[in-house]
Amino acid sequence: MLGCKNTLAKETANNAKYSNNNASWLAGSSGVTQRIDGGYKLDKTVNTSDWVAGAKEIVKNLPSVGHVITSFTHPAHAYLFTLRDNNNLDVAAIHPDMVPSIENEHIIFDVIKEYRLAGKKVILYLNAAGPSMITDTDPDNEIAIKKAWESYYNSQWDGDEGAAWRDLVLGYAQRFNGLVDGYWLDNVNKLPGEVSDFVAMLRSVDPTLAITVNKTKTYFKNENGDFMYVDSDGIDDEDERDYKIIKYAATNEFEDFTSGHITPLGRGAPPNSWAYDEYTIPDMVSAPWDNYKGKKDVLKHAWFPIRARWSVAKTDLVFEIEQAYRFTQKLTNAGAAMTWSTTQVNGYMSTDEMEIMLEIENRINKNQDYEAYERPNGASLLISN
Repeated sequence: MLGCKNTLAKETANNAKYSNNNASWLAGSSGVTQRIDGGYKLDKTVNTSDWVAGAKEIVKNLPSVGHVITSFTHPAHAYLFTLRDNNNLDVAAIHPDMVPSIENEHIIFDVIKEYRLAGKKVILYLNAAGPSMITDTDPDNEIAIKKAWESYYNSQWDGDEGAAWRDLVLGYAQRFNGLVDGYWLDNVNKLPGEVSDFVAMLRSVDPTLAITVNKTKTYFKNENGDFMYVDSDGIDDEDERDYKIIKYAATNEFEDFTSGHITPLGRGAPPNSWAYDEYTIPDMVSAPWDNYKGKKDVLKHAWFPIRARWSVAKTDLVFEIEQAYRFTQKLTNAGAAMTWSTTQVNGYMSTDEMEIMLEIENRINKNQDYEAYERPNGASLLISN
């Protein structure tokens, strides 16, 4: 059994060297995710989902949770917004499905209010790709959004999509000003315009925002400089695909903390890979902060899906209590940061996930030990010649 010494580790991670960093408040924090629907999807689900009650439940049950990731845009949709009114333009005039009704835009504000009253920090998920990410296989109304967007920036911005997109996002970021503490920028490889300009736009609203950029991933390499691959996850592994092991490192000068995206699930990597226990987490524990080329200190943060898919409550629950508690305690005790990608059913955290979070909460309050990690039977790395 391994002991937990929260206070000393967190004080070490939050020493004077990093106290002025925008992500200093995130060091040693564990968080959860509450996704809110956006655009026309919010209007379709508002009668069956009570996100404010879901936020109240999280606040009541999980006082040790330091931060929550919630929504600027709908999950994986860069063109569906949780707000309707925009300081710079009438987004509904581009296409009405991009925004919820005016009666429903208060929902995200009410959710944020619950967390702020409880002293929790709020990070907004923002898909940075813009409406151009829509493909021909998406629903007809979403294809219509893309065409309407193209018409808008070509006619109103002389074809400068990047400038038009920053102007739109700015109009919403200004409305969130003073209510949020950071942004999780997704899909940045498809961002219209330059990353530097987009981040500068957000910082023009609030220079103290903690921002991460999900753009570049790094993976562990062996002593020869070759990528390391997991060959098997155990004797019951039915997925024959080999996958690289995620390593969180500073990859750009624009972010304050790492996005924490794990090795993509589509490559055969489970969210609770044993390789994270042996490589990813020990690396974060040994050095919770990284530095990008002497220019920027970046906090190491991990975002773990608790189910087989990122935001789908109907898929299999992957983590069990002991491993989830070990992940949480190891990372937060060391002064790194982590977030559980929890899912929602009717606005509430899924019941089975809440049971795990409640047990973690109980053990943290009692400062209980966690079981030492043991490699699963049959788990192995791919040995290259």
